[in-house]
Amino acid sequence: MRTIDEAPVDVTLAQHRVLVLLAARGDLIVGDIAEDLGVNPSNATRICDRLQRLGLITRARSSQDGRVVVVALSNQGATLVKEVTRRRRVEVERVLARMTPEQTTRVVEALEIFNLAAGEIEDQDWTTPLW
Repeated sequence: MRTIDEAPVDVTLAQHRVLVLLAARGDLIVGDIAEDLGVNPSNATRICDRLQRLGLITRARSSQDGRVVVVALSNQGATLVKEVTRRRRVEVERVLARMTPEQTTRVVEALEIFNLAAGEIEDQDWTTPLW
């Protein structure tokens, strides 16, 4: 959470999660964002409203179906995700440096199991396409 608090733009955890979803999966519709967040579409719409006002996402009508609004990560949004990720890695590396190699291995294995069970997006699934 500290790394999000230090982000160059003030975003909430839920807003950051939307940015990460867009970074990982590409353009999404609000219904998909709501489903991934586990919230109703009106809540997802409000989150996207704020992110759009901040210039972190864009929204446009689908070229295939004009009733559908597609949400995309803006360049500024991609930069924010990259910066928060960089800061998070620095923090994690700082903590891991205080552990023995055996402890580090056990922690990494436990976190991988936790992330898999939680259905979390792995770093390599969303960081590579952006930069």
